[in-house]
This record gives sequence, C-alpha cells and structure tokens, in this order.
Amino acid sequence: MMLSLVLLGLFVAVTFALWREGLWGSAIMLLNVLTAATFATAWYEAVVAFLLKRGMSSYDYLLDFICIWGLFAVILLALREISDRVSRTKVRFRKPVEMFGCPIVAAATAWIVVCFTAATLHTAAVPRDLIQATPEARMFFGLSPDRRWLQWVRGSTLHGPFGRPEHAFDEKADFIVRYATRRKQLEAQPELRVRR
Repeated sequence: MMLSLVLLGLFVAVTFALWREGLWGSAIMLLNVLTAATFATAWYEAVVAFLLKRGMSSYDYLLDFICIWGLFAVILLALREISDRVSRTKVRFRKPVEMFGCPIVAAATAWIVVCFTAATLHTAAVPRDLIQATPEARMFFGLSPDRRWLQWVRGSTLHGPFGRPEHAFDEKADFIVRYATRRKQLEAQPELRVRR
C-alpha cells in the first residue's frame, strides 16, 4: 500500500510540474520521457554486462538499478537540451485547446514516469516483499504499471527505432519473476560487503 501511495504522489507531482509548462512544453517532455525511458529499459542490460566484464561484479545487485536510472537521466537531459535548442519558439494554442490538452498530456507523461519507475523498482536491491508480496501481485491499486511498461518495451524492441529482434528485451516475459528471485537471493546473503 505504501508503494502505491508513493507512485500516486509521483504521478501527481509530475502532472502538476508539467501542467505549469503548458501544452507545448508538456508535449515535448512527453516525447522526451517516452524515448529516454524506452531506450534506458531496452539497453541497460548491455551496459550492466559491459561493467561486469570490467571488474564490477561486486556491485552485481546494484548495477541494474543504477544503470537503468543513469541511462534514463543522461538521455532525458540530452533530449531536453536538444529540444530546447531546436524548439526556441513556444507554440501557442487557443485557450480551450490549452486548457483541455495540457492536463491530458501532463497526465500521460506522468503515467509513463510511473510505469517506468514501477518497472525499475524490480531491479532495486531491496527485500523481495518490499516491491510485491508475490511476483503475481499487481502494483499501484491493481493497475500494474510495471507490467504495462514491460509489455511496451518488449514490443518496441521487436520492431521500430529501439528494435533489436535478435536480442529483444525480456523475450521470455520473465522480468518480474527473475528479479523477484534475485531479490530473494540477496536477502539470503549473510552480508553485503564488496569483494576485493
């Protein structure tokens, strides 16, 4: 229940922040957030594999979460900088379009952020039950934003600009179960010390 309230708070905060930017700013952020989150989810495993080969195996349980959020942040900042430079002139909409369109676009962006956040929480190095009591449980008042996000990324890596059919993201659709097992293994560790 606490996790659902945190995600709800995130949804409200992002919606309010983008609502203040207006329809044009919200629409640009919608595209930036969607692109950054999809790319980060689709490719973080490649970054983790690269780092593990470079002697960072001591941080195995932390790397997934750090890499996915690190990629997201870097890509989002780069996209925001590019979009701000390319789109220097703010498009003005008629008042009714602005009034009705802005909250819808802001809420859509907030929903993407909630979906991405919920999916990435599975990769966090926390006790198994903190995220979900069981892998079959549904997050966020039964709306399952994590599952929606994983379906989106799985589909977008099969085709489209993020496509890599030979290594599609989460081919076996076992992401949630796989990370629930990893969190259970982490709980069984006697201590969390970095290997030297």
